[in-house]
Amino acid sequence: MVTRSETSVGNWKLKRNIYISFFLFLVLGIIIYLYHNQREIPIEQVFPGKIWSKPIENLPNLKGVGAPTAKNCGSCHTEIYEEWTRSTHANALSDIQFQSELAKPSSPKWICLNCHIPVQNQRETIITGLKNGDYFRPVEIPNPNFNPEMKTEGVTCATCHVRVDSETKESYVIGALGGTSPPHPIKIDRKQLLNRCNDCHNETYKLNESLVCSFQTGTELRATNSNQSCSSCHQKEVLRSLVKPSLHKPIRKSHKHGFIGGGVPKTFDLYPDQIRLGYQPGIVLTDLKVKNNRIEVLLSNTKADHHVTTGDPERFYRLVLVGLDKKGKEIFKTETKIGQEWVWSPVAKKVSDQRIPSGKSFVWEVEQKNSELPIVSYQFQAVHVRLKDITSDYMIQSSGYLSSPYKEKVEKMKDLYPHSSVVIESLYQIKTKSRKDTPLEDLFKRNALRKGE
Repeated sequence: MVTRSETSVGNWKLKRNIYISFFLFLVLGIIIYLYHNQREIPIEQVFPGKIWSKPIENLPNLKGVGAPTAKNCGSCHTEIYEEWTRSTHANALSDIQFQSELAKPSSPKWICLNCHIPVQNQRETIITGLKNGDYFRPVEIPNPNFNPEMKTEGVTCATCHVRVDSETKESYVIGALGGTSPPHPIKIDRKQLLNRCNDCHNETYKLNESLVCSFQTGTELRATNSNQSCSSCHQKEVLRSLVKPSLHKPIRKSHKHGFIGGGVPKTFDLYPDQIRLGYQPGIVLTDLKVKNNRIEVLLSNTKADHHVTTGDPERFYRLVLVGLDKKGKEIFKTETKIGQEWVWSPVAKKVSDQRIPSGKSFVWEVEQKNSELPIVSYQFQAVHVRLKDITSDYMIQSSGYLSSPYKEKVEKMKDLYPHSSVVIESLYQIKTKSRKDTPLEDLFKRNALRKGE
């Protein structure tokens, strides 16, 4: 016969075993959670095959040159270095808009920097992996080869031209032309240089619902079946010595290194260099017709082997048509745009795409309904917009995310940072049916004076 005392002891032991089992299960669950949450996942596993997911490995000093900085390269390649200093590449890190985007709490900073300062020497830390594969939780260690001077150079010479030999572990220069005896090791690989652009300028990747990179310039170029490369337009050919005159090297076919793009430089003082370094708008004003109260504007993408606009999905062309009276006073105005439309929240997605593919045209038809207006001429403008005013206003309001000196620069970005450029302007006289185009040089002189607009 089982007594009440024995029953109580049995119940107590059962409860104790249940509590112990629950505790052990809880501890095991915590251990498993911590293991999976804290384990370090290799970057290659999270972003397989993505070159932009890691910077170029640390580059040892280059024999005959020293540290692989642009400044050291410029001690011999003086003209090329001067062009580069005026380029978008040289301003890739100091770009005010980029710094504002980088400072956002939602920014996966280390990923963004992989394109804007692409060499490990430029980074204070080395990312060894991601905790639980989360790109917002990089595992960082100090970089013993960090070079502060090289960091400020943005997309520096070494980005395209310097690599480490897998056998000797020494740095060497990738060149496009042979037949010389430079002081540094060199390997000729023109194809690798030409393909390098695509590593950053031809990538579409979705990190999460609202973080999307969308750059398809390389894909657009290949779709045209063109034999042109990015360098064909953005690094115009020029005959010159590759190095300074005092070295007495032969005149050869070279490329300008201004990397001219859409005609909207990073600072107002860079406007004069746009024309000098080879800028031309990708579209041309093919025709402008006025018949009765209907105006037809025909734009053709005859100069770009990719879409216009391309690259950053927030770039677009603003097309403006103004009717003028005999005194030149504006009495009619209408606008449209060529570009993409995206929504970024709560889910990033492309809503529409009105860009002009290479070799195609865009027809803008405008009906001027008030026939009583004393219009004697029409002025047309194509404005390449890189940054909308509403966006920069938000950046100014959010400048508290930044530290000096970028905080102060963002607060004054209307005066410091070009938002757009007028790249085509034409005046059409109705009576004579004549058209006068404003020279590109004159437009860019005016663009340089548009601070604060």
